[in-house]
Amino acid sequence: MVLGSVLRRGTELVAGMKEKDQQPDIQIAGWLAGLVVLSVILFFVLAGAIEYTYGWVVPTLAAVEQTNPDLYVRIDTDPNTNKSADPSVPEPEDLARPAPITRSLRSTLRHLRSRGGFRSRFRGFSMALMCMAAPGFITAFIPFAVARSFLGQFAMNMFIAVMTANLQMAWVHIVISEPSSKRFYRRIPGFKDWGRIVPVAVFEYGVTLGAFYLPMMVTCGFSGLDDPTNFDIHAPGAYARAVASFSGPALLSFLVSIPARAIFVRVAASMLPEDHEAIVPFDRTFGGKVVPAILGGSGKLGIADAWRTFDRAARVRYVKAIAKGFAIMFAFAFVYVAALCAVLISGGVKFGDKA
Repeated sequence: MVLGSVLRRGTELVAGMKEKDQQPDIQIAGWLAGLVVLSVILFFVLAGAIEYTYGWVVPTLAAVEQTNPDLYVRIDTDPNTNKSADPSVPEPEDLARPAPITRSLRSTLRHLRSRGGFRSRFRGFSMALMCMAAPGFITAFIPFAVARSFLGQFAMNMFIAVMTANLQMAWVHIVISEPSSKRFYRRIPGFKDWGRIVPVAVFEYGVTLGAFYLPMMVTCGFSGLDDPTNFDIHAPGAYARAVASFSGPALLSFLVSIPARAIFVRVAASMLPEDHEAIVPFDRTFGGKVVPAILGGSGKLGIADAWRTFDRAARVRYVKAIAKGFAIMFAFAFVYVAALCAVLISGGVKFGDKA
């Protein structure tokens, strides 16, 4: 979610690859143009569904699942309905510790499906839409002059992070907990909990956006792109400079966002209300690091403890989930582009330079 603003900034910087009079003239039939438009719409719908399930939901569950919990959530995959139901007779799979639910994409999705059917892979989607719409609504009240510098954009995004922290936490709660009869907007924490989650939201956005904007200010200063709102795409070498300036900071920001997001998710999970059960095994006390407010504690996990209690096996599952989601998205995009090119070529599309 944090990287959305980063990617939007990069898209604006690398827009316009060539001079207007050098762009190719593509001759395409009307029916084929309509087919291309429909395929592009379908692509974004499917890509969004894939990104949401494999890029958001699965890694979030992997970030909170405890590797060796005292109690396990069992997944019954045995199709034999005539087996003994005697609870005193141990079953083979109960004799050994079950593997973590998030050990693979297949096991995770099977577990989600057993809890809420096929739509469970889109759990929290309504709240996610609110999380994506809220920054645009807030930005509408911010003067445009603020965005005329990278420092201003950084400050603007940090302000948005503070204002939407409770929405982000609500999304985490919905994703990691059992289905609830409450409407999604009723799961949004109150002002008190908002104040407690703000520090970790500032931390997540601060390190992620800082890893992008600070290098951008340095590289763009040397390449003459000081004002991100005054980018001349027709200047000689503008496209190459934009790509060179954007690629490094974007990659660094993505890498930094991986642990930063895990910390936010774990802190938010530690604040899951008592009347909501988690959908994957996890220790609410995080090894005793979370002390309830009634006992004089903060009632939530600290930023440093969120990472210390994130054991190595859980970190590996979390990173693997992100890597697999990225691989699925890349494979889907590659197949789509290849299929689209094949359709265009078979449809007799002609490419030629403008006179």
